[in-house]
Amino acid sequence: MRYLLFFVAIVLTSSCTSVTSETLSESEIDAIQTRVEERHPDLSRAQQKAVTDLVVRALDSMVFVEGGSFMMGEFGWPCEPGSRQLCNTDIWPDNDHLHKVTLDDFHLSKYETKLGDFDLYRDLMGREPYAPELRSRDDRQHLFEPNLPAWTKAWQEAKDYCLWIGALAERAVDLPTEAQWEYAARNRGDKVLVATNNGEWLPGENAPPHDGIRRLYPVDSFPANPLGIHHLTSNSAEWVNDWYSETYYQESPENNPMGPVSGETKVVRSGGFNTSASSKTTILRDSAPAVERSYYRALGFRCSQH
Repeated sequence: MRYLLFFVAIVLTSSCTSVTSETLSESEIDAIQTRVEERHPDLSRAQQKAVTDLVVRALDSMVFVEGGSFMMGEFGWPCEPGSRQLCNTDIWPDNDHLHKVTLDDFHLSKYETKLGDFDLYRDLMGREPYAPELRSRDDRQHLFEPNLPAWTKAWQEAKDYCLWIGALAERAVDLPTEAQWEYAARNRGDKVLVATNNGEWLPGENAPPHDGIRRLYPVDSFPANPLGIHHLTSNSAEWVNDWYSETYYQESPENNPMGPVSGETKVVRSGGFNTSASSKTTILRDSAPAVERSYYRALGFRCSQH
């Protein structure tokens, strides 16, 4: 009888920690599971396992990006095919100041944060899912598929999500800086205008089709860029860590710039699903109030590891 109870205990323990990983050892997974149990003791075993799985998948999805130097900002594009004369790639003046940036190594998630994972996090924090009135409608279920990019109402909750993963993993996980985002989108600083697999925008092949419908796609829908990172210039626009200033590129330090110390809005990168292809470049900068209420804007995010 004693042996049987011991055997049952082993089976129950194994079933609660049976999370697999592509990059983490069993001991690292067990340590994450222990921290989940300590910090979320009121969760059921199944819920604790779901959180452990979320954290492990977040770490598995991190792509290593070797640091280096690049010229950040408007690098120009041939005014006409074959022309040696360079023209600006957009009308926005705040990215026109080309400046040298040097970054340390970092990791960036290959995917935008998924809605299913963000829903789980919000539930653990005692918050109801966004748009409950729409989620109850059969004709709106397609908007809430768990593999779609998460959307947010505030910059802070995106940052808190990444910090929460970092705390459970005991790693320096956060939102990427604006410089890290652009460096990765440009394949470690190459003069790449579109962050697709080949630097071209080919609707239906490596980008959303021209079907007249602007919508979000699952986070792995189209090919990754050469670094292995998906949807850096399509799908949702993305929060980054930096405060926004239209003059920051003229004041930015060279090494690991973090943005202004304060401001009124946060930097948003990538044009998002509701903008034209010409607004989805690797250098385009935008900004939004730290509290953003619109789903139409579809502000999502991805985490980084420093």
